[in-house]
Amino acid sequence: DVMLNPDSATPNIAVSVDQRQVATVCTLTFKNSNPRDFSAFGVLGCQYFSSGKYYWEVDVSGKIAWILGVHSKISSPNKRKSSGFAFDPSVNYANVYSKYRPQYGYWVIGLQNTCEYNAFEDSSSAHPKVLTLFMAVPPCRVGVFLNYEAGIVSFFNVTNHGALIYKFSGCRFSQPAYPYFNPWNCLVPMTLCPPSS
Repeated sequence: DVMLNPDSATPNIAVSVDQRQVATVCTLTFKNSNPRDFSAFGVLGCQYFSSGKYYWEVDVSGKIAWILGVHSKISSPNKRKSSGFAFDPSVNYANVYSKYRPQYGYWVIGLQNTCEYNAFEDSSSAHPKVLTLFMAVPPCRVGVFLNYEAGIVSFFNVTNHGALIYKFSGCRFSQPAYPYFNPWNCLVPMTLCPPSS
């Protein structure tokens, strides 16, 4: 029964009273943030997981952009914290996706420009490996499955009979893992839903 944590939200987003919906407040005014830093729109789930298997579903219908998945803080004395997220000061975050990879504690997929679906993997260079994902049926609802001990984060297209979208294997969680939601620069909200039968 995942809920959103309003305490992890920035001024750029609003979490509903029932803690099941998150939306961007305004895409034209970026309060205290760099317009290219879309982490300013992220919010964590209330629950954290340090063992076990978990599944939740998110309604993303009508959205032209979003990022969704799992975040685990990275343990390092060289990291500085901001808004509940870990940043590496030695990394240039000019690339909008540069922080969204396992090396920085993110196992996520995303949508941009209405129809471009991506997964963000580690790479040997300073630039992230952005994988293009093909969707036979665009998802209105996405299921996220976390198996903490096995180090697996999987994404399913609930709209297309639960078809696998993408799977991260060999995830190394050094800290508890949190559900991660980012409505990005799209005013349409993301909504947590009861899992489909």
